[in-house]
Amino acid sequence: MSGTDGNEPGMGRERRKALREREIKDKACILFARKGFAGTSLTDIADAVGLSRAAIYYYFENKEALLEAIVAEVSERPIEIWLAQSRVSTAGPEEQLRDVVRRHVTGILDRQVLMRMMAVTEAALPPALAARHATSKRRYLNNCRRIIRDGVLAGVFRPVDDRVAALAVIGMAAWTVQWHDASRPPDTAELAEAMGEMAVRSLRLDRDSAAAGTVDAVLDGLREHIGRLEQML
Repeated sequence: MSGTDGNEPGMGRERRKALREREIKDKACILFARKGFAGTSLTDIADAVGLSRAAIYYYFENKEALLEAIVAEVSERPIEIWLAQSRVSTAGPEEQLRDVVRRHVTGILDRQVLMRMMAVTEAALPPALAARHATSKRRYLNNCRRIIRDGVLAGVFRPVDDRVAALAVIGMAAWTVQWHDASRPPDTAELAEAMGEMAVRSLRLDRDSAAAGTVDAVLDGLREHIGRLEQML
């Protein structure tokens, strides 16, 4: 979409405005990723969209407001949705962790342009916006840690450092934006499912060896219980 906002048949004003805002954010993301936030002007963004600089102000008050809208879309709203779903979930720790990773991978790959922009722009966020972004990320990390702790205490996951494990799981999901090629298999849904299963298997307690009844299995079980006790203490 480029040029002025005409009266496209069958489209209401709000629909046209939403489409134009989407285009502005997408073009801004590309420019922020390429030139940085400080190095990109509203004129650059207006030129990329095919609008005048003055027309951009109809959609966003300034460049900071545009960035704020992008960050809200990338981190705040998705994380708020994921946390709300997690709070009402009745699934066990394994399925909760699997679901978190599936949603994370899907959300990232559905917003690849936005996520690549954030990787470049995150360190340069204005202080107030950086604080909000950090709060959202911390809430998400704490939720993953809580799921892993629940799994350890329930004897479903191996005794691990929940912070390290949560960061590893989040990093594994987040890195998909750097290497996944949508033109090659697996597709997003298949990849999200596979990554969720990998996360669970990396933490799952090996019940088969514990049930084998061998001396090694008993010693392994004791080590696991001691590890869990240390974590509780």
